Amino acid sequence: MGNKKGPIGWLDKSFFEKVLGQAKNDKSLTVKDFFINRHVSASEQFSSTLYRAIVSYRSKDRLEQIAFVIKLTSSKTNRLDDVASFENEANLYKDTIRRMQSLFKTSGEANVQLAPELVFVSVDPQPMIILEDVSSKKYELHKGLMNLTNSMLVARKLAIFHASSYSLLNDTKNKNPINVSNGLFNGTANDGVKFMEQNFVIFVEEISKWSGFEKYAENFKKLIPSFWPLGLDIFKQDNRAFATTVLNHGDFHYNNMLVQFDSSRTCVSDILFIDFQLSFYGTPAVDLIYFLYLVCDRETRDNHRQELIYHYHLALVETLTKIGFLGKIPTLLDLNCDLLRCGFLEVIISVCFMPFLFADYNAIQNVFSSAQNATEYRRQLYNNPQYGKLIEGLLPYFLHKGFIC
Repeated sequence: MGNKKGPIGWLDKSFFEKVLGQAKNDKSLTVKDFFINRHVSASEQFSSTLYRAIVSYRSKDRLEQIAFVIKLTSSKTNRLDDVASFENEANLYKDTIRRMQSLFKTSGEANVQLAPELVFVSVDPQPMIILEDVSSKKYELHKGLMNLTNSMLVARKLAIFHASSYSLLNDTKNKNPINVSNGLFNGTANDGVKFMEQNFVIFVEEISKWSGFEKYAENFKKLIPSFWPLGLDIFKQDNRAFATTVLNHGDFHYNNMLVQFDSSRTCVSDILFIDFQLSFYGTPAVDLIYFLYLVCDRETRDNHRQELIYHYHLALVETLTKIGFLGKIPTLLDLNCDLLRCGFLEVIISVCFMPFLFADYNAIQNVFSSAQNATEYRRQLYNNPQYGKLIEGLLPYFLHKGFIC
């Protein structure tokens, strides 16, 4: 049964006729029926509100149906800069990702898809991005960290994404790449960075109470004043200390990708990337570090880290060769040097993000504030035995690498 009005008043018949008329290049297109459903997963809606829509329409004497996802930017919990985040993602979908995608079509690799296709983008009556609903192609969220087999496939797809952006950036015809610069640290300490700094301080307070961790606690205390400049240095787009520059997804974890499973539903067969609010141009080490900590499960990261990086590099080189890139290809040594220079990001992710892997998503909505109960909930996360076991294994690694010295 169709709705005369959607859950928001302007999501109506005339709106969908405007969207589809533009997308299908048919001014006479008419909408016959539509249905809208709120997408309610708490874990997916920190910085936007999602709706799924199914629309029946007539175009050029044919009755057809289309499904898409409507993403309304309206931060409710993490309070990131909404305008910059929307512009960043909209620019990527409208321009850069389309051009990256075209490289595969012209090189005979047309079956490669990086992200859901853009249907419509607008700021009126509020910022929105409308994408194809790829659930009909059996893409879905992956519910948790991944084993080695699936992590290998993600590493390969990430390399394909990075390689296509690297080719564009180094194309002499592409002198003015569209501005994408909303990385996690981007010039001013936004609410997201302030939240991480608060977490860092809370962690230091808690680890100071743990018996046998005194030397680590002292090192972390010394790092508190350097948290912002060290993070900013990693995300600076003009940092010449890094060997390679690509388009980073910027928030690369398992909840920001859609996977397609094989028939047994045990192995991932393909991945599409979503949510590009924090994308920026910088060293690929940023996405790779996110990948190691927020996509790979612990066994995979601990025992196969270098194998995964090697596998990623092989796929990067292979993709650049396939799409006809003739410039300098980053070496594996370049990549490993960049990863070492970005070591403090491993500390940030393990301290500021990983405790939330053990959080209750229904409760997590309440932690993005300075209220006492929110702070206490974060203290509980740091004292979770699962997190304690995880961080205990990482601290010697951070110390010996020089990341917390």
